[in-house]
Amino acid sequence: MEEIQRNFDDFNHPDVEAIAIIRGRVLQALQQYLLERDFKQLMPILMSPITDPLNHAVYPAELQYETRRLKLTASMIFHKQLALTARGHDKIFIVAPNIRLEKAEIKDSENHLLEFSQFDFEIRDGNMHQVMALIEGLIKHTFAEVRQHCSAQLVHLNRHLPHYDTNFPIYSSDELRAEYGDDFEKIMSAKAHTPFFVTNYRREFYDRETPGKRGQYNNYDLIYPDSYGEALSGAEREFEYEQIIYRMEELSMDLAPFANYLEVAKRGLLPSSAGGGLGIERLLKFICGKRRIRDVALFDRTVDTNFLF
Repeated sequence: MEEIQRNFDDFNHPDVEAIAIIRGRVLQALQQYLLERDFKQLMPILMSPITDPLNHAVYPAELQYETRRLKLTASMIFHKQLALTARGHDKIFIVAPNIRLEKAEIKDSENHLLEFSQFDFEIRDGNMHQVMALIEGLIKHTFAEVRQHCSAQLVHLNRHLPHYDTNFPIYSSDELRAEYGDDFEKIMSAKAHTPFFVTNYRREFYDRETPGKRGQYNNYDLIYPDSYGEALSGAEREFEYEQIIYRMEELSMDLAPFANYLEVAKRGLLPSSAGGGLGIERLLKFICGKRRIRDVALFDRTVDTNFLF
């Protein structure tokens, strides 16, 4: 009973209304920015025979529907690639719910949710530099909209939202790892006072390997400053069948669940593309100056939390 009361006490915290107003403005700003650039908005897909295999171990999030085993969406990466083949859908975005049953021993409760939303987007024939420029513009636009329309809420939260006049720096993971070791993201986020990009991560098979450079990758993360950590992951995508097979076998993946996807690639129907996914709750946490992601989510879904509802 005490836990139930504590839950409703959280609903009545003085910051709840201010965060909700900022959340609405953030979502409007994100969508407005891409709609004004001729992006098409898709509705999210919540279950599929396949979903993002991710680059770390999670508990399976699946359901049985009659004779079929379906996976709950971990990200819409494959559906984004497929959607780009539709007429007039060369630039797309989705406000996409994701389910990732993270293992508590490898993920912290400050920045990870079992259920969260991404502002997911993809550009046909896009490249990493084009997308990074888009992301920078998107972030700066969203911050400007919040400063203009939510000044009272920012004052209430005692948050001075930074104004970034210069371009976001771009670093290679190789140079940062050589200087700071494997914890370079955490160290750099603590030192930085502006968002920055980090490129060239070895991870999922669909992140494009740099043509002609084995072991180099055309991908990127956006990292928030002031110890807020990762904001977004994105990449150019593998789209050529033989290269996709090479990457999947390199990661010792079971190809059988991806048979339909691989058949599309084999027929040459996958377009080249680039995109990314911006964590909405993490963006809101940064804008509101909160340190725990649970503080911007009305219903707690943090890792290793015994939520009641």
